[in-house]
Amino acid sequence: MTYTQLLNKTIETYENDGSLEAFRYIQEHADEVEGNRTQIYNFQYALAAASDLKDEALSLMREAVIDHGYWYSYDYLMTDEDLDSIKDTGEFQELAEICKKREEEAKATAKPELTLIGEDGAEKPLLIALHGDQENATLTKEYWRSVVTEGTALALPQSSQIQFTDAYEWEDLGKGSDEVVNHTERLVDQFNEITIGGFSAGCRVALHAMVTRNLPVKGFIFVAPWLPEVEEWDELLDNIGRDVKGYIICGDQDEDCIESANRFGELLVKRNIQHKLKIISGLDHEYPERFEEMLKEAMTYIG
Repeated sequence: MTYTQLLNKTIETYENDGSLEAFRYIQEHADEVEGNRTQIYNFQYALAAASDLKDEALSLMREAVIDHGYWYSYDYLMTDEDLDSIKDTGEFQELAEICKKREEEAKATAKPELTLIGEDGAEKPLLIALHGDQENATLTKEYWRSVVTEGTALALPQSSQIQFTDAYEWEDLGKGSDEVVNHTERLVDQFNEITIGGFSAGCRVALHAMVTRNLPVKGFIFVAPWLPEVEEWDELLDNIGRDVKGYIICGDQDEDCIESANRFGELLVKRNIQHKLKIISGLDHEYPERFEEMLKEAMTYIG
């Protein structure tokens, strides 16, 4: 099981069987995955609170905030209905105030980051891979790093828009696009060709940068692309170069993305932009199994 699968299965259990069963599920499997522990704790204490397990919820929240030094958005803590059962307690208020201070400090110092792997001075292609919302460059590296063994360098931008500890987003689309373009402009002279990839909201900011900022890429690889404005961007898609190739992967169970992924494919066909659209049976909003093989196929197709 992967980190993303754990979260998706917990959400599915919550929707189908309620908060208590979802709490039991994530409690049982939380230590089986590598991922953002801050988010896992969030699921745990929120589900415990929603199940009226107040002592367990406060204990888990205290462990996250005090023992591990994590923080969560103050607005989220104040407004999430799952936490209603513990909001009136003094301990919750104290922990929320600690989070508020940490959030203010983190947002005041946040800046775009870039991790570069496989740069050795030799001329080679580059793949830029963008994380999804509530993710980070470290998590993203584990999925995309296989390209380095195939002779491609890997660049991992991390948004300056922080949501909670080790979790970043691309909510400000213009700001995110500018950050991606700035990274790319610094890299373009070092590599003989650039492909951009992303997961979920990372695909959205990558496409936005391509069609509004003339991002100089040879192709794109989108996994579970979250493209809610794809219809609104119809005319902007004319800005994609006709020599650009695309490779799109989406699960048929990905309710948030499957419709827009198919529509995006149709709009690419309309413009004779070469691409492959792979719909994976049974896949939810996550990376597919054997993604390394698909990534190698995608890079070969584009390059």
